[in-house]
Amino acid sequence: MTSSIDHNHHDGTAIAALASGPGPAAVSIIRISGHALLPLVSSIIKPKSGLKALEPRRPRLCLVKDPNSGETLDESLVLYFAGPASFTGEDVIEVQCHGGPYIVSRILTTLFKNGVRHADPGEFTKRAFLNGKMDLTESEGIRDLVNAQSHQQWIAARHLSTGKLRDQIESLRNLLIEAMAYLEAQIDFPDEGDTANLHIDHVKKRTDQVKRVLEQLLSTYQSGQVATRGLTVALYGEPNAGKSTLMNYLLKKERAIVTPIAGTTRDYIEEQCLINGRLIRLIDMAGIRKSDDTVESIGIEAAKRIARNADLLLVLSPSDTATNEIIPTLKEISPKEQILVATKSDLGHPAWSKDWLKISCETGENLDQLTTAIAAKVDSHINLLPDDGFITTERHKSAVEAALSSMVLFYDGLNENAHEEMLAFELLAASRCLKDIVGEVSGDDILDKIFSEFCLGK
Repeated sequence: MTSSIDHNHHDGTAIAALASGPGPAAVSIIRISGHALLPLVSSIIKPKSGLKALEPRRPRLCLVKDPNSGETLDESLVLYFAGPASFTGEDVIEVQCHGGPYIVSRILTTLFKNGVRHADPGEFTKRAFLNGKMDLTESEGIRDLVNAQSHQQWIAARHLSTGKLRDQIESLRNLLIEAMAYLEAQIDFPDEGDTANLHIDHVKKRTDQVKRVLEQLLSTYQSGQVATRGLTVALYGEPNAGKSTLMNYLLKKERAIVTPIAGTTRDYIEEQCLINGRLIRLIDMAGIRKSDDTVESIGIEAAKRIARNADLLLVLSPSDTATNEIIPTLKEISPKEQILVATKSDLGHPAWSKDWLKISCETGENLDQLTTAIAAKVDSHINLLPDDGFITTERHKSAVEAALSSMVLFYDGLNENAHEEMLAFELLAASRCLKDIVGEVSGDDILDKIFSEFCLGK
């Protein structure tokens, strides 16, 4: 594929970085990329005596030398990929050296003293994108594969890195181009009567499909976010309902302060963790009650706002109280999904808790059931993700929403018998919005933001 934008602001200057993990290792990999690499590194990387010079995709055992001191730094296995048939589209050399930190440091320092500069985070992948080796969604997928901590994140990253979203977007753009072609033909060769109606039917057949798929894509955003960022689970309840205690239990560390004093938690605390292998974003919040304390009141309002937006609300009420004070407050929250949890079950079983999941962080009662229920909520989102295309980032969502807005304007114009030029304009605007997803972005600032989130050497 070829990149749809012209951001070739880099001049092919050779870059290098450690592509494997830091610290001592049996083998470390140093990656180098740039134009005309072989002459540049010929004084540093030399095949051992009796071996042929470096050839594309042929491993060679090489001496890695410091040309200034004449020292042999290492005997390394070296792979050469000639551009454009490489990851970045430029010449690429990978040096598989012994993984001692001193050796790695000396090799990199030698390269940096001899015409190679240190790569920025994500610069290898950025060059691959700019040189048309992949689109922007595939680049994001590679970043997410590297950062994946869970199966759900791996699913989302594979979806992007293998080009499934790109294929979906390109299919939609092709339909829009076909629809615009019919409109253009009507502008250049106007017909009358039945032929004109046939022309509109051809256009609507394609635009209806585009609109339907865009709406379906937009509906996948929440589940796509659960896949990439984790299920947002908010702990919602009265003061001293055991929210902080439960959070510490799920995190398996003392993260939230726990005291018998009601209202200890004023601001919210957010932490990531794995629950039964699923990525969760836990949020502990201020207890819900009427309060004259200004700081606590601000915390309570923040808690309600977070509760409205959470993927899952754990509604907590303590079992050592005869009445349940938290349920009436849910009317203004309208949570997306909730699990009713009666905490401190070792202290009693009040009548209101009959249909609640009863847990105790003191005795461990039903905590396994709670974690299983939370994990099931993650799986329910992942199971909703279609095979052919879903969106995972705010960037994707904004572009799809903008494309849908243009489609709405197109249909408004269609109903008002607008001129073909105006109809085609809205379809062109929708097509450009979709192009943003795969790579036609408005400025380097967006690219810099995306690729700055990559690790060094990728």
